[in-house]
Amino acid sequence: MLLAIVLALSVSLAAVAADGVFKGQGAGMMGPIEVEVTVEGGAIAKVEVLSHSETPGISDPALSGVVDAIVKANSAEVDSVAGATMTSKGIKEAVANALKGTGDEGAQEGFKLAFEPDIVIVGAGMGGMVTAVKAAELGAHVLLLEQSPRMGGSALFAGGSISGAGYNIQKEAGIEDSPEQFYADFVRLGGEENMNQEIAQVHAHRSGPAIDWLESYVKVDFGDRHVDSGSYEKMYPNRVTYALGMSPSGGAKGFLEALGKKIDQGIADGLIQVEVNTLVTDIILEGDTVKGVKIGDREITAPSTVIATGGYGYNESWIKEYNYTNVTSSNPNTAIGSGYDFARTAGAAFDNMDFMACYGGSVPVSGFAHSLSAVTGYPGCIWVDKHGNRMVDEVTADSKVKSDTWSAKAEDNIVYILVSEGMLNREVPLFRGAMGAPPLANNGWDQFDELVKEGKYVIKADTIAELAEKIGADKLPATIEKYNADAAAGADSAFGRKDNLVAFNEGPFYAIYTVPFVLMSSGGPRINGNGEMLREDGTVVKGAYLVGEIIGSANVGGKTTIGGIGHGLVTTWGIIAAENGYARAQELGKK
Repeated sequence: MLLAIVLALSVSLAAVAADGVFKGQGAGMMGPIEVEVTVEGGAIAKVEVLSHSETPGISDPALSGVVDAIVKANSAEVDSVAGATMTSKGIKEAVANALKGTGDEGAQEGFKLAFEPDIVIVGAGMGGMVTAVKAAELGAHVLLLEQSPRMGGSALFAGGSISGAGYNIQKEAGIEDSPEQFYADFVRLGGEENMNQEIAQVHAHRSGPAIDWLESYVKVDFGDRHVDSGSYEKMYPNRVTYALGMSPSGGAKGFLEALGKKIDQGIADGLIQVEVNTLVTDIILEGDTVKGVKIGDREITAPSTVIATGGYGYNESWIKEYNYTNVTSSNPNTAIGSGYDFARTAGAAFDNMDFMACYGGSVPVSGFAHSLSAVTGYPGCIWVDKHGNRMVDEVTADSKVKSDTWSAKAEDNIVYILVSEGMLNREVPLFRGAMGAPPLANNGWDQFDELVKEGKYVIKADTIAELAEKIGADKLPATIEKYNADAAAGADSAFGRKDNLVAFNEGPFYAIYTVPFVLMSSGGPRINGNGEMLREDGTVVKGAYLVGEIIGSANVGGKTTIGGIGHGLVTTWGIIAAENGYARAQELGKK
């Protein structure tokens, strides 16, 4: 039965020109799988998996069993291993591609539909995965399409936090909470005038049960079942918990692994079809209704279309249209904002697009892709805008103040971090890599020395006047004169800074050119409480539902950043989209 569900991968050994060793890639659950195939005497003699990113334990039966079956059958057309369908498929793709002489299958349009889908889902990040799993639980036939070689999206790099109100783990911790209190926190922190009050109320009521569903049905491991207020704006009471008990980058794999098992089961049950390396290029819009999607010249129709493409955090044109003049992105390069393009095509209204929280200190050595940051709190440093004006107390600035400084206070989003030679201590890092990356060798001082030589992003001068001229900051000499006087007096008259008031008396002096970097977009197309897209006049774009980051955290929680809101959006609204999308499919099927 599985061969009717997943893409058949028959291989004709006649396609192999001669005996030899061939390499190929296929798309597994968590990333590319590379194999090496040895052909001797016209038959497959050996298959070796060279590299993969699959989850240990879960994928082991496929990594050994499918390989053995391929050698025994002398073909890649073998059965998948139950519970590891996507890993099995990736191995078979890789062997097929090796024997065809291709390194990977690449973007595809010609896959065969295993069924007529009730729901087509665009994007197999966590939101698309949740939607597919919930829809299959309800009995829907689901086609899940992903542009990259693996499922997971931004969650592949994310922490494990998720927030909700009144869920079981929270109750076990003795915390009394309610949807009304959750909504009140949205109002208190983000401003009721900024949010979509209808969907904020729905989210507050549905988020707790969504976490319970992750635990009870999906079997997500929540580790030590810790609950706190999260890493951003503090909520009361505590309502953030963590997959695998982990808040740092990487904890979200607890969500993805559990959802992946359910998707494998859905494939085995004939309810889910997954196609990776498949870029949806447009929606099919007829009048006021979305009828499906386009993949190049191919059209696939379905009663319901779920747009779970994530945010636009790696789309420079969207960011510069709504948010920043100068910016880098720490998003995966799949966060291209295609769903926003689809929504614009459908005539959807957009809300809170002007709000996009950021982090400060990115040094744009890699262009738009964020890879290097200056340490914004380096002892003794000050921050100035492109004209040379200070903007805040640099020492006490929290994440919100930094975001506001780089996003709103600094003209063109350019901030120079200033240090003097006397402040530099090579035992203390001045630079760090991208978020989640290991510490830089030699505390990042190799990068500093190289950037000083280049003179583009770290500008060196012997005097403040010379530095001001080099960076074009006419106000800098007066700013430093005042700051030095305040440092001598032990009191910052401009912003009340009390710590590390170190005068800029002796050079050389250094100005580090920085811009903001973004992790998550916060605005999005307008939706109603059913997850359906809305136009400016309030009419519904029929047949289209939104899930996850594209909804816009600001539309739910206002203009703030709340711990666990990202995974809350993908889970809560994935369930809602599955329920309403399948209900629409059933209703249309009766007509």
